[in-house]
Amino acid sequence: MADPIEFHFDFISPYAWPGAVEIEKVAARHGREVAWHPMLLGISVGKAMGVKPLLETPLKGDYIRHDVPRVYRYLGLPFRPAVPEFVTSPLAPARIYCWMREQDEPRARDAARRMLEVHWTEAVDVSKAENAAAIASEHGFDRAEALAAPNDPAVKDLLRRAAEDSLARGVFGSPTFVVDGEIFWGADRAPMADRWLAEGGF
Repeated sequence: MADPIEFHFDFISPYAWPGAVEIEKVAARHGREVAWHPMLLGISVGKAMGVKPLLETPLKGDYIRHDVPRVYRYLGLPFRPAVPEFVTSPLAPARIYCWMREQDEPRARDAARRMLEVHWTEAVDVSKAENAAAIASEHGFDRAEALAAPNDPAVKDLLRRAAEDSLARGVFGSPTFVVDGEIFWGADRAPMADRWLAEGGF
């Protein structure tokens, strides 16, 4: 069986949801699964690369504010972000996802998918643990345990190791797709990953 396509994402990335939608289409066309890997832009961009957050970068910040809604319109996706300026923390949903993934990866993936969707299209702030835990509960996980997960040192370590693993794989941005070892960064690279799979590389 072919390896899954790796989808590395950060909940705070406005491009993560369009990336998820597009790479899932690619995976379906090629009979692949999508493995969801949490990463942290605060570590990859801030610490490893020493780069300012996008919205704080001159010129680029203004471009991002214009581009994100345009990407959603282009893909026919509603755009109702949970917080203005996209500024929030990914820790609660990312830790809850790591906690869920230890128990049941398919259900955890579905819950994470829903978290991304509501955060960017339904204005539900999943950086609030209670909102993320509610979605976990909808997917069969214990709500009280999910709510406690972000403060569990063992769960914090799961996310730390996941973020370090993404860095070790060469991942620095969200979303990033890894297809049979080949890295594609950005939601707009899904068509390139599609062709890579179709042609066995190029």
